[in-house]
Formats: sequence, C-alpha cells, structure tokens
Amino acid sequence: MQHVKLARDRRKRKSRIKAAIFFMAIISIFTGTFLSLKDSVEDKNIDGDTALAQAEQFEKLTPDAGTSDRLTQHLLEQAKVLAEDNNATSYDDDLSGQDDEVDEIKIDPDDFDISSLPPEAQSALSDLLDVADQAKRISDQFSHTIVRGDELKDVLELSGLEPMTAEGLIASYPELKKLKAGQQMYWILDKNGELEYLNWLVSEKEERIYERLESGKFERQILEKKSVWKKEVLKGKITSSFRASLLKLGLAQRQVSQLTNALQWQFSMKKLMKDDNFAILIFREYLGDKLTGQGNVEAIHIISQGKSYYAIQAENGRYYSRQGETLGKGFARYPLQRQARISSQFNPRRRHPVTGHVRPHKGVDFGVPTGTPVISPADGVVEKVAYQKGGAGRYIMIRHGREYQTVYMHLSKPLVKAGQSVKRGERIALSGNTGISTGAHLHYEFHINGRPVNPLTVKLPGTSNEMRDSERRQFLTKAKYVERQLKM
Repeated sequence: MQHVKLARDRRKRKSRIKAAIFFMAIISIFTGTFLSLKDSVEDKNIDGDTALAQAEQFEKLTPDAGTSDRLTQHLLEQAKVLAEDNNATSYDDDLSGQDDEVDEIKIDPDDFDISSLPPEAQSALSDLLDVADQAKRISDQFSHTIVRGDELKDVLELSGLEPMTAEGLIASYPELKKLKAGQQMYWILDKNGELEYLNWLVSEKEERIYERLESGKFERQILEKKSVWKKEVLKGKITSSFRASLLKLGLAQRQVSQLTNALQWQFSMKKLMKDDNFAILIFREYLGDKLTGQGNVEAIHIISQGKSYYAIQAENGRYYSRQGETLGKGFARYPLQRQARISSQFNPRRRHPVTGHVRPHKGVDFGVPTGTPVISPADGVVEKVAYQKGGAGRYIMIRHGREYQTVYMHLSKPLVKAGQSVKRGERIALSGNTGISTGAHLHYEFHINGRPVNPLTVKLPGTSNEMRDSERRQFLTKAKYVERQLKM
C-alpha cells in the first residue's frame, strides 16, 4: 500500500507543476498581448513574428479545448495579419507633408566653410550662395567624367533619368554605346525633368551635341574643334572656401564639381582651414587666348594641418591616392541584413488604385515584419530623423558624401539621431508600419544629386574600382610625375 500512496503523491505533484506552468504561461501570454496592443494603439507596431511564436507556444502548453483554444486562435490570426504582407506598400511617400516630429541638421553637400569671415561678409556670401544654388537648381545642369564600365544610362541616371531615355538616344545614334574612360558629358534637363541637351566631348578635336526638337526627337551636331589644349599646374590658397578658391583660379563649375566629387570620401571640405595650400594638374581647352570651359582635372594635392592629400586620375577615369588606393566608398545593394521579398517596385509612373492619378513610387518596398533591423548601406551622416503621421510615418535621411542620400520610411523605431555618423552595415532603425501604408514594410529610396533613382538597378558608387595590373603600373609612374609637378 505504501508504494501506491507514493505513486499517488507523485501524480499530485506532477499535476500541480503542470498547473503552475499552465497558469504562468497564461499570465505571460496575457502580459505580452497587453503590451503588444498598447504599442499597436500608438504606432501599429506589433512584431508579427513574436506574436506568432507566442501563440504557437501557448497552443502547445494548452492541449485542452475551451477558452484557451479560442484565445490561441485569436492570437494566431492576429499574428498572421501582422507578420508579413505580400503586397505591402504606400502611396504617400513624397515627404511633401508637414512633419509632426523632426530632428534635423543641415548638411551642405558642397561643404562651404565661411566661418573665418566677419559676420557681415558671412551674411553677404550666404545670400550670394543661396542665389547661385537656386539658379543651379532651376537650370538643371549636370556634368560627368566617364569612367571604365560606364554606359549612357549610368551617366544620365545621375540626374534621375530613366533607362528609356538612353535607349532612345542610342537607337538613333549607336555611337553613344561606345563611351570611353576620360571622355566628358554635360547635359541639361527642361522644366519637366526631361533631357533637352547633351554635349559629349569625344576627344580634344571632336565634340558632339544632341538637342531635342519640338517633335521629341534629337538632332545631332558634330563639331571639329580648332582649339588648343594645354596642361597646366595651378597653385592657390584657401580663402573663404575651397570652391571659391578654385573658381578664383579660373576653373569652370564642371571642373570644380569633378574635384569635389573626387575628394568627397577623403575628408570633409569643412575641415580645410584658411591659408591651406593646394596645387592642381589640369588639361584645359583654349580658343585663341580664352578658356572655353572644357577641361579635365588630372590630379590635386592639398596640404592641410601638416598632412598631404592626393587625388590622381587613372586611365580608367577614376581617382586614387598616390599609392593607388581607391578613394570611393562602397555601397551595399540592400539596407537589410538579408535579401528580402519586394512588395512594390520603383515606378515613377505608378497610379493610385483608387483615384487613378499618377503617384510616383520613388523607392522600393521590402515586405518585412515589423521590428526587422534596417542597416546603412554605406558610411554617412544622419541628416534627419522625423515622424509624419499622414504620410511616411517615422523616417530617416542619411547623406553619403556629396552626391548621395538614402531615405528609409514607415519605421517602428529609429536607432540614430540627426548629426550622428554611421558606418556601412550599422543598424539605424527597426522596420514598421507607421504613417499611411497598407502593411508592414520598409520603403527605401536612393537619391543622386537630390533625385530618386531605382535602388535595385543604379550603378552603385565604389563598385569595380580596382585597377588592372597594367593600369596600376602606369598609374604609379604617373603618381611620381604628379608628385614632382605638384610639389609645394
């Protein structure tokens, strides 16, 4: 009888343990559900994966029918709705609305530094720069030096033009398929953002111009140049700003942009001090004794705070340090730790499903559950962290160098602040479903010169920067020549 009594006691103890585990699970689930519902009221940001896991765990712990089954079913249904949406997207991502919350710093992509001037001069120069910037934006002018591997679509995409623009031009003028490193292009967009004028400097003796007619087709002019090209060394000192000092030496805006783009990854232009010295090796075009504005900067040497900085152009059109190290920073294709399913593609002509009006989709939507880590695809500085209830929800803007910006929308939680420097691969936020959207997702935009481009097809900066062995040998020989020419 004794062993029967002991067995009965053991069964009672097991029953009590099971009951305790059951009630602890009930309390845990209800606590988690309450906290999740609280977050949902604020930002619609319940983590679907977590809710699904809780429900499945609860189901395993409660095999009996009744109230527990109904609660389990409710949690499972809720989790499935919140976890992933195959078609999650949004139609209010243009950031034109007013921010309800904002943390922002203003970053000048050209890195003007006028702090050394008197207050009156700073004010006057700031006004002048604002006017110049507005004129530049209105005119929509762009320039680019061809690097190895560039296609016409890559060049025009720098101004936000779609591949079909390049395809149309190439169909009429197949020679545009044969771009060579070192050639230069200059183009203008009209007020509607369409290509109006393209200037292609084929060689020192030939220039080709493509102008759009009223019919929409392009007419070509081939100019046989009778000008003279001269290689020169220009030396100067930083005065009010680096850009102003370059313009003072007679460099055209195109060459100034070429230089600032080449140096943008080495250091911030704002770190240059008044009276810092620089020397430039440039190849410029003269017509008679006058500069035409055409030219190519082959190298620059800057001495700032006792340190020397070089940017030297190789045969492939890219710039390197004097040791042959690449100056460009690489970009990752995706702002996530894994490649995710795309719920809505980049589409500048997308139509709203209700109104039928064109509502451009300026980025790519990744269908990921709320709480998915979002990473920075490259080194940069956070420009803005904001919340827009009637549109983008919680969003972040990051600047990468002079030309590039990335934008992340509908976030559940930002992990960075405005003014913070971030590294490639660093977590910057958790994805969500804030603002106006049809489901949990990450909306990601990639901007070049302030214009959105397709993040999945754009030619990313810093890719294919390595020199071939023969190029490297030629480059190192040139670097020694440049050092002698630009010695200060």
